[in-house]
Amino acid sequence: MISTQETRVAVRSDFDGPYLEGPYIEGMAWDLATVSGALSEIATTWRRALPSRPDLPLDLPQRLADMARRLAADIRSLGAARAAGAPGTAEAPGTPGQDRAPDLAREVAIRMSALSQGADYARAITAGGGTADVGDAPLWELLRPALRRTGRTLTTGRAGDLAAV
Repeated sequence: MISTQETRVAVRSDFDGPYLEGPYIEGMAWDLATVSGALSEIATTWRRALPSRPDLPLDLPQRLADMARRLAADIRSLGAARAAGAPGTAEAPGTPGQDRAPDLAREVAIRMSALSQGADYARAITAGGGTADVGDAPLWELLRPALRRTGRTLTTGRAGDLAAV
């Protein structure tokens, strides 16, 4: 099944408008909630596997889950800042939220990259050959597509956001 975000990209390959508004904000927030939930479950799985895998950094999945929750909140803030600068809104250009939008877009893109790299690192800890299975593989399979969709949508939207500055 193709998500709402992927449908717009697939159907309208010529679309160059802002991806960081309306359903895209909610889609990315939903995907990040999926990522956060999966990472919280992975943290639980790792705690249960501690007797057979004392080398697992038990706080890593939970820190990544917290990062995903903060990213979702910042993406919603970015959408609100963009909406504040839209034509027909009550706020005038140059308001603090609108002025902050390009910086927030850059910060969110950087943190999204860090979240993805952190998830890859955490996955490698339990996916390596010769390591005891901790039972987290299905959770990683749930997490990867949501993380990829959000990163792709965010980078596409960020490119348009930076071009508008």
